[in-house]
Amino acid sequence: MSPTRGARAAFAACLLVGHAAAEWSGILGLPFKSDKQVEQRAMHCHSGYITGLQVRRGRNSKDDTDFYDFKLKCGSRWGPWSGMAYEEQNHKEEKSFECPMKMHMTGLEVKQGRKELGDVDSYDFKLQCSGVWQSYLGLSFSNEKAKAATECPAGMMAYGWRAYRGFVRRGDQDFYEFELNCKEAGMAGAEAVRKAPTLREIGLPQNVFVWSAKDVGTWLKALGLGEYAPAFEMNKLQGDVIFLLLESHLVDMGMHKIGDRLYFMEVLTQLHDATNAWSRAIGQQLTSTRTLPNLHRAGLPLEVVSWSSKEVASFVRALGLGEWQELFMKHRVQGDVMFSLKEDTLAEMGVSRIGDRLYLVDCLQSLYEELTAWKKTKDEKIRAAVPALGGPGGSADSSYQAAAAAAMLQAQQQQARANAQAAGGGFGGRKPTAALQKLIAQGYSMQEIMQLLKARPELLPKFFQ
Repeated sequence: MSPTRGARAAFAACLLVGHAAAEWSGILGLPFKSDKQVEQRAMHCHSGYITGLQVRRGRNSKDDTDFYDFKLKCGSRWGPWSGMAYEEQNHKEEKSFECPMKMHMTGLEVKQGRKELGDVDSYDFKLQCSGVWQSYLGLSFSNEKAKAATECPAGMMAYGWRAYRGFVRRGDQDFYEFELNCKEAGMAGAEAVRKAPTLREIGLPQNVFVWSAKDVGTWLKALGLGEYAPAFEMNKLQGDVIFLLLESHLVDMGMHKIGDRLYFMEVLTQLHDATNAWSRAIGQQLTSTRTLPNLHRAGLPLEVVSWSSKEVASFVRALGLGEWQELFMKHRVQGDVMFSLKEDTLAEMGVSRIGDRLYLVDCLQSLYEELTAWKKTKDEKIRAAVPALGGPGGSADSSYQAAAAAAMLQAQQQQARANAQAAGGGFGGRKPTAALQKLIAQGYSMQEIMQLLKARPELLPKFFQ
């Protein structure tokens, strides 16, 4: 029997055994040969689904043999190595990838490479997380020969993994193949002894983001973790930040029992998935009762990078976190460094409540994204109204500084008519052009336009005639 036919026959036997217990995706379809017994290793998440993959690579240069071994992350914890043939003394590298934002593995792509000089066989791996393909792990790789992928059926996620290894002596060729075991959402944890209660059973809203710290405590008690509810409430852990929790936060709050931490992180992942599923079912994005403050109403300049420490403190107070505002002034946190704040720096400053730190970091990220998006939108509108801004001699970014919030734009639109009347008086006796009228209609104030003209006087004929 040829190496290829023998390897495929071994696959068939393995797959028949596997299908008796569960449904596998089937092998990827990479080139595979072996003139020795095919080695196989299977791993499963006993509760939850695969959320990450770790791969280690070894090479015995004397025998021109390449080794790979694998480790799965199930929920929030890593499992053991699969036990594939591996020579620790010839270890070369190790890479891992974790699905972001509580996502789960739903597909796998593998590329196979071969460098004849030295008989080097290389592989690299890419995960699909909740339907979105991620980047390759970045293992050492050269001379791609083949690529193959598999995906779980719609509505299913991977909770099992199986790897095969073959070897052909002629040419010292190392072959690997893979398949996934997929289950419908909610099935993988069906055998768990502790079943998480439904939100309806404990009287909590489906929208977790509106939960108060007291609601979170109620949920903990329903999970059998009520002893930690006071610590969660003391740290102001509300529903809009609990999905940002890490296992290290639990340790900081006194959850020293490893089993409790693992159980909590597993159920938190399930809660995140259920919340997303409900959001999709109702066709609505879920939001928190806490929102970013209106900068205009808070009396804060739209040029955030120019904020003084006092203005940063005012923003913190507007978030409902006034008890920490003195710390921002004490540490001289101004607008030009505010977006560089991380949770560990907030802790160093003295913001002791975990929930407040997580909320602050989340709000800063949201504010940065909002201002960046609005600046881009305004610049694009100005370029559309005045083509000269995008031409030689300068750009809108170098001459026009704008960091506008939605509420401010609405206020400007309400004043558009007054601005138009002010512009009617002309500039040095000149009348406004259609381009200027268009900017005013879009909500730009005369003050902003005058600032632009001061920086770019060559645009004066575009606005006045």
